[in-house]
Amino acid sequence: MRIVGRDTERARLAFLLDEARGGRGRSIVVRGEPGIGKTALLDHLAEHAQGCTVVRAAGVEFESELALASLSELVGPLLDVARELPARYADVLTDLVPPDDGAAPPVAGGRHAVYAATLALLTAAAARRPLLCLIDDAHWIDDASAAALLFTARRLLADSVLIVFATREVPAFDAPGIETLRLEGLNEEASLQLLARGGNVPILVGARLAALTMGNPLALLELPRVLSLESAESLSELVEPLPTTKLLQRAFAASLVTMSARQRQALLVCAAAGSADLEVVARALEALDLRLAALDEGTVSGLVQITGRAVTFRHPLIRSAVYSGAGPGERWQAHAALAGACTSPKDADRRAWHLACATVGPDEQVAAALAATADRARRHGGIVAQAAALERAAELTGEPVLRARRICAAATIWSAAGALDHSEELLDQAEALAGDDVSARIEVLGDRAYHAVLRGRTGDIFDALVAEAAGAGPEDRLAAGRMLSLAMNAPLARWHVAATLDVCTKVMALTAPDGRPNPVFPKGAVRLALAQVLAGQPAGAELARACVAVCERHVPNGACAELAEVLMYIEDYDLARRMIEHDVAAARAVGDIALLGYGLRRRAQVEVRVGRPLTAYSDALECAGLADAMAQPTTIAASRATLAMVTAVLGRAEDCAAHAEEAMRLCPDDLETEARVRYALGLVALAGGRIADAVPELRRADTVLRAVVEPAVVPVIADLAEALVRAGLTAEARGVLDRLDAAVAATGRRGRRAAALRCRALLARGTAAGSLFTAALEAHRDVDEPLERARTLLCQGQWLRRSRRRQDAHQPLAAALEVFESAEATLWAEQARHELTLLGLRAVPKADRPDLGVLTPQEWRIAWAAAQGRTSREIAAEVLLSIRTVDYHLGNVYRKLGVSSRRALIRQLKPVP
Repeated sequence: MRIVGRDTERARLAFLLDEARGGRGRSIVVRGEPGIGKTALLDHLAEHAQGCTVVRAAGVEFESELALASLSELVGPLLDVARELPARYADVLTDLVPPDDGAAPPVAGGRHAVYAATLALLTAAAARRPLLCLIDDAHWIDDASAAALLFTARRLLADSVLIVFATREVPAFDAPGIETLRLEGLNEEASLQLLARGGNVPILVGARLAALTMGNPLALLELPRVLSLESAESLSELVEPLPTTKLLQRAFAASLVTMSARQRQALLVCAAAGSADLEVVARALEALDLRLAALDEGTVSGLVQITGRAVTFRHPLIRSAVYSGAGPGERWQAHAALAGACTSPKDADRRAWHLACATVGPDEQVAAALAATADRARRHGGIVAQAAALERAAELTGEPVLRARRICAAATIWSAAGALDHSEELLDQAEALAGDDVSARIEVLGDRAYHAVLRGRTGDIFDALVAEAAGAGPEDRLAAGRMLSLAMNAPLARWHVAATLDVCTKVMALTAPDGRPNPVFPKGAVRLALAQVLAGQPAGAELARACVAVCERHVPNGACAELAEVLMYIEDYDLARRMIEHDVAAARAVGDIALLGYGLRRRAQVEVRVGRPLTAYSDALECAGLADAMAQPTTIAASRATLAMVTAVLGRAEDCAAHAEEAMRLCPDDLETEARVRYALGLVALAGGRIADAVPELRRADTVLRAVVEPAVVPVIADLAEALVRAGLTAEARGVLDRLDAAVAATGRRGRRAAALRCRALLARGTAAGSLFTAALEAHRDVDEPLERARTLLCQGQWLRRSRRRQDAHQPLAAALEVFESAEATLWAEQARHELTLLGLRAVPKADRPDLGVLTPQEWRIAWAAAQGRTSREIAAEVLLSIRTVDYHLGNVYRKLGVSSRRALIRQLKPVP
């Protein structure tokens, strides 16, 4: 049927489809009220998609808690393409649409794996033939499907794919970054044309109805069924425009009144069934002593239609009218019949939810079925579906302590989904149910602690954590220790070293009273090692190294990455990198984006320390993208603080300031974040010669860190001393260096000793300075920190030039410049180049390296990966783009950097040895 009006909208969608046919991936969200014509536009687009593969899915209100239900519907027709994909993707996709016998083994893919597999499948299908994906009623598709499809939609660039979402104007479906097309009501002329299709309507009556319905096409088609339109007086009860939903519900409800009770009951079963197969509906009807023939009147009137193996309603509002018009007992009967009809293993989740809808009081069998549904949702990354299933399972649990535990589990998942307020309400319920059960109370409090960590407010419950742990019995010691270990975040966020050490000592006593890392919970020992290192206790380094083997054997959960941070502080960089690689590789293998982001952030920190800021930049960018996807403020703030540090070393002052501002905005009261951010701002100012800006930033970072004995945590003291010397504040600089010398004496940190000697040389005069520079360079030999050594060479060269030893100054300055340019530390490189110019060289040419600042973050990650020798296929799997899109970005990289091949790109971006 030809669409009335909508010329502009149809033209826009046709243009996007032509672009997709031409190899440019696009996506769009069509928004509008119920009945405004969204589905009609999708149908029209599908009818005119010649030469394209068309796949469709539609959200169903009663299926929004079935993880990946909509995605399964969409990709089902494309599964033959999955055989062309790598096994890790094919397995995930097969698990989405298992065979009827349920023989397919479960795949623990997680969100990351589902996203990657969806993108790979759609782009592979598009390589065969342009692909049009239509998702109707997107506001009702389950959260996991929405996340996977939006993830894919935002990454389409050089692929022949068009994804169109149709949704109501509701916040339930948020799609930032994707074009939006909003549908308004038809004008009077188009409304009259549409009314004319149903018969002769007087012009004045039609104009009045068009105004009352505000041009809503579905209302214009449906209201004539229940209203007399012979004269304007027939519309007298409608004195003003009414919400379209109410008008339509009235119309649809009126069409049900004349039906028999059996016919309405049959429609109710269809309404409750969602998108279930016709076989399931038939079995449910049979259980109620009905037959498919009971649907005849509904099909004749056009309320429902049977196509292939599915029963569909003409409009979702008809389904809502049927369901809401039934009594509670009728609904329970329908759901019970459908539960009995869901006999296939692939319908296990539907069965569990139908049972839940048919159950009023506690029922452990139904609760257990929902818990199993939650576990399947977890495997697929459906965190909202998982949380909803756990919450409903808790509601159906009779035993108070078990109910409290299920509520806690639901609260934790709701927290991960970003519903922190709802999570807190659930934890209040769980706490009341826990009563005097120590184990249950510890579990509730542990979840509160996790919740507080996400909000960055661990201090709010610090005293409660400590008190509950102190009262734990022998059987609860490990659980209490796990809970209490989260309490360390409160004093650590304030850099209260003594309090952190006290908490971690208590955790170790609870989880590992023999003093050796507990294989079940090695994080207890790792965190004590961190606290000891912060306090300057030599035992910290010994305990950290004792944790290595235990953490490597443990199921990857961040313990290795956490340990790597301690190893970095004690300058064991190779071992730190090994620990991080353990967690990063495991996270990529299973698609754990939280663990991956955690590991990448720490690897970026290590790479900066060992003089590879370009590698660190790639890791930090990926970490930031993952943090944004998780939408947790503290995680995003930590990623931005890391980016601030990396861009400071790279000399990108504006980027550093932007990342620092975002980190502080998200966690304004977190002194740990502030210290790292202030240090980054001070460092980039020092590198750029902005001493007046550097001193206050570095002073603030130093003040915040005053309780930390370990000088390598945030290595601010030497840089503050240098800034003070250059500002002429030599007395203050000497006092700062005295503290650094004391910290070095307590910890033995070789790199900090070299930095201290460099700063002493800046304060010294005559030959004493030369001896100190020589000693500093000798100390640098003992630790892998090339950028720090280059900074000492720069300072030595500056001193030699000012001492009129111009010939001697050339060698250290040239050596420093080479390191800075290799690492793309542009501001330090400019200082070295300026010094060489002052030696009499008219122009010191820059190294033959591109201006990497012209690349977008996405282009940079791809360029850097290509420079490491990775293929387009390998890069696509890492950055979660299609191969064609990777090649498209590489084309832009070549153009911007003035190179013509991968080999040339590798030469331009050759990593520091």
